[in-house]
Amino acid sequence: MPLTTPIPILIVDDEADLRNLLVEALTDEGYAVEGAEDGAKALDLVRSKHFPVIFTDLNMPGGLSGLELLRAVHDSDPKSLGILMTGYATTEAAIQALKRGAYDFIQKPFKLVEIEASLERALEHYRLLRENEEYQQNLEHMVEARTQEILGLKNDIERLFEGFVNASVTAIEARDPSTSGHSSRVAELTVGLAEAVNMTPNGPYGQLQFTPIQIREIRYASLLHDFGKVGVREQVLVKAKKLYDERLDSIYQRLHQRTLEAMRDRVLEAWSQGQSFDHGRLEALLHRQEEETRRIMDLVRRSNEPTVLPQEVARELDSLEDLTYQHWSGDHRVLFEPSDLDLLRIPKGSLSAEEREEIESHVTHTYRFLTQIPWTTELAGVPDIAYAHHERLNGRGYPRKLTEPDIPIQSRLMAVTDVYDALTAADRPYKAAVSVERSLEILEQEVKVNLLDKEALRIFIEARIYERTLGRGRPAAS
Repeated sequence: MPLTTPIPILIVDDEADLRNLLVEALTDEGYAVEGAEDGAKALDLVRSKHFPVIFTDLNMPGGLSGLELLRAVHDSDPKSLGILMTGYATTEAAIQALKRGAYDFIQKPFKLVEIEASLERALEHYRLLRENEEYQQNLEHMVEARTQEILGLKNDIERLFEGFVNASVTAIEARDPSTSGHSSRVAELTVGLAEAVNMTPNGPYGQLQFTPIQIREIRYASLLHDFGKVGVREQVLVKAKKLYDERLDSIYQRLHQRTLEAMRDRVLEAWSQGQSFDHGRLEALLHRQEEETRRIMDLVRRSNEPTVLPQEVARELDSLEDLTYQHWSGDHRVLFEPSDLDLLRIPKGSLSAEEREEIESHVTHTYRFLTQIPWTTELAGVPDIAYAHHERLNGRGYPRKLTEPDIPIQSRLMAVTDVYDALTAADRPYKAAVSVERSLEILEQEVKVNLLDKEALRIFIEARIYERTLGRGRPAAS
């Protein structure tokens, strides 16, 4: 509380003459001075009013001593400064007085100028104390306001970044609608698996504890693990069959043209030999030719599926190498380009070796993109975690062929959830959804050949993490 004039001063002394003298003298100096003949009356005044400085006699018979009064005043109004006055001054008494809270010590008899000098020192000390208190309060308010401002800014940045991450996921899924929800499901499963690791008391991960920041790091890496797909051609991302539709239509059109060419050639040959038109013979010829065309088309359709290609079907494809049709220029050209047959001979899946490399490049694109983000120190591992989610313990993953010691634990966890979600997803155009039970069996098979982390899968299954996304883009558990 700041000093305001006139400044209240309290004089406590059982000697009336001295007390009244001091009251009058200090009043003349412009102070608001009151007197009290004993400690009890002084305390009554202190409880009703604040006195910045209190002068009190040390020895007051029949009641509180000066030191006892100052202690009582301090309990009631700790901001008041006490100055002791005594005619029995000793060095020991002065030391004890100062130790027990007195601001100053004056020996009787004294001159008025000594009282005034002591009062001025006390008031200056009082003023400095109050200014310091005010500064501390203002500083606290400033720190609190700044802290709130920083927290608000931090929350704004976090909301902004969450929005950026969500927008990035939306961009990924816009390129490949067939995997809609995959990134979010993988993030939920991987976070759940990391939390389950934290609750595992023993085993290889018994001593591993992910902090809340590390859990957040795992979530961001999982949400953004496929962002690099924005750098992959859309037709490759959504390729459901081995041959693109426009290429397949072209082949079918050539087969139809080949049928008409055969019919034309037979008719022209008959006419050149002077044979008359034989409707029945022509119809039988057309039937045989259409049967052959249907057989070839059926072979193409079966070979074009992304499922495992049977050996007998692969051998039948050899018969298509020498088929020709007549180009508009008059030249005879092969009906199936070598690249067409190479695609149809793909043993499993729909992608050629070049297309698969392009798909696999999304991991490197993801890493390059994520390393451009100025992550905080706590989240600096996001790029590396996402970079390694397709690596496998035996070195047969991609893109860097890392082996077990070099693959981050977080990436191993994500590898399990990523494969699981890819297997059970019901929205992939190139494959049917696999049941939960069968998906877990496939994961166990991959553990046996040292592709996936055994302990991570054990926790995934025992903690039933897979149940977190049941019904969201996948079949129910069997």
